[in-house]
Amino acid sequence: MKTKGLLFLGILIAVTTTVNAQVLFGIKEGINISTQSELGMLWDNNNLKTGFTFGAVIDYRFQNNLSFQTELNYKTEGLAYEKNEYSNKQEVNRNYDYYNIPVLLKGRFNDQLGLNESWFVSFYGGPYFSYLRASESEIKENGITTVSDYKDESNKSDWGFIFGGEVAHAFTKGELFFDIRYEMGLSNVSKDDDIKNKVIGLGIGYRF
Repeated sequence: MKTKGLLFLGILIAVTTTVNAQVLFGIKEGINISTQSELGMLWDNNNLKTGFTFGAVIDYRFQNNLSFQTELNYKTEGLAYEKNEYSNKQEVNRNYDYYNIPVLLKGRFNDQLGLNESWFVSFYGGPYFSYLRASESEIKENGITTVSDYKDESNKSDWGFIFGGEVAHAFTKGELFFDIRYEMGLSNVSKDDDIKNKVIGLGIGYRF
């Protein structure tokens, strides 16, 4: 845990001290489609849950076509499923709220794709680290919903890798961007089960 934190701190310091970098700040929001599963088992369509993301973006552009992007996000994710318990159907929701920090290496393309000077397409990837703020378990049975705290059963941190792409349109001041990403968790969410977070994120934001 301490080693991972020092690694991320070192990356952030290296990025912020990059010489002659163009730095853009922005905000973003989006929706998450998430589940939890064993590593390698990407999706179970019965377990998908919808959440949201809201955060801040810093984009360090140290070359025309290459940049680092760091973010500080607040995210809700988890999973939802149904099960039968003593002949009664139960709807189960596991809600996880995270503070999330990705560090992404981006390649930006414009002329290479035949786009005009106002449009850019980027592809990116890199690690992320998340800290658990809250976790709840909701069980609905016979119209009655029971909510219980699930934080003690959950690991306090999550880490993994992000892969994604972005389309941006530049204006006189700033740029509007849309992105899609896949987050592949590599650490266990629960203390008792071998399951990882799997998230598809759709976002929109503006950088200044």
